[in-house]
Amino acid sequence: MRRVLPVALALVAAACKKSPPPPSPEAVEATDAPPTIAAPPRCAPVSPDAPFVLGPEDTGRADAAGQGPDDILPFAVEVGDGVAYEGGFAVGVLHESESKLAFSVVTLDKNGKNAKIVPLGITHGDVDPPRLAAQGATLAAGVLEPDANGRSLRLAKIANGAVTWGATLHEQPDESQAYDIALGDKKGIVVWDEDTTSSSVIQVSTVDAATLANATPPRTISRAAADAESPRLAPRPSGYWLAYVARAAATPSPEAGIGDFVMEDIGYGWIEVVPLDANGSPTGPARAATPRDGHVMVYDLAPTPDGGVLLVYRWLDAPAGAAGGEVMRVVVHPTSIEAPTALVREDVGAGAPNLLPGWLALLSSADTTRLGPISAIGELDAPLNAEPDIGAGEPVAASGSRLLVSRPAGRAVKLVVLECHPDADAGGT
Repeated sequence: MRRVLPVALALVAAACKKSPPPPSPEAVEATDAPPTIAAPPRCAPVSPDAPFVLGPEDTGRADAAGQGPDDILPFAVEVGDGVAYEGGFAVGVLHESESKLAFSVVTLDKNGKNAKIVPLGITHGDVDPPRLAAQGATLAAGVLEPDANGRSLRLAKIANGAVTWGATLHEQPDESQAYDIALGDKKGIVVWDEDTTSSSVIQVSTVDAATLANATPPRTISRAAADAESPRLAPRPSGYWLAYVARAAATPSPEAGIGDFVMEDIGYGWIEVVPLDANGSPTGPARAATPRDGHVMVYDLAPTPDGGVLLVYRWLDAPAGAAGGEVMRVVVHPTSIEAPTALVREDVGAGAPNLLPGWLALLSSADTTRLGPISAIGELDAPLNAEPDIGAGEPVAASGSRLLVSRPAGRAVKLVVLECHPDADAGGT
């Protein structure tokens, strides 16, 4: 007798099996949609050679992980702001030198080659990298050092690789290390914040541009009723724009004693701007450039073609938080201020927006730097995109279509010059 039962059962099972339902219209639409294509890179290295590496041993040589032959101390290179100048690019750094943490300025030509390390001495205490300003072929650097009654801000002139020390400015003791430097034809200007008995104020001093010496006595330049911090400077015709973050100054209670504890009021923060002449004196009143009922966390600024100043800032709807919020822009004209508008509403990471000539760089929530072309009045000409040759690095200076980028490499950093060109995409992010 033939064994037909298994065959019969298989036929029954096949007949009972349900056909799959037809795909939904949404699935058909998703299937027919074109695949997402990553935007082509806007930037590429100027030179095919390996970038300059500032390693722990101050030799500029390190392996792929940033490790030198005598890797002993746990110091990592820290890079500050950079500038473009007549000789190419320069950036202030903190790095290991002879088993100590040192201040230096690294200079590179416009192709990212011929790197030179200009030492500025050994650091003392927890301080930021040198801050730079440029005028023609001359660089000015500021370095902070603790002293008996606060901090000293020392100014150094760097020309043809040689260092000449200029003025030393004293700062009252406080937690902030914020200051800025700008150079004019005849005068240089230095601004910083420091605490008083009731609030923080912005101080200003001027020096001779040629020597960075002969500093004038510091004088308060911020609005009397403002608790002011984080000063920045931008050039304007015949002078500068001063910007700072302002808060309502605290009013101590008449009943409070000298030793009584006063809780810090975390209130609104906004940006105020003041026009200054070439000697650092106000030529007009302080004006609020952003709403007084907001929370400005960090900001950057750049001059505009009409003699005004562009402010790009990260704003939060709550007074605390290290990341998130929106990136806003506002243009301050010589006689008027535009209403703020949003540049970036989502995927905003920690840190300040970085304005470079023709570009905006912004850290994403995934700690990846996004770059986008921006007009002189702060309008994004194309979306912000991640750049493979920047990665988690940071653009620190720009000249024309070239950007100097600092990229982490273990405890070292790579300094590379990229050629960047805007794409044809329209719209913002």
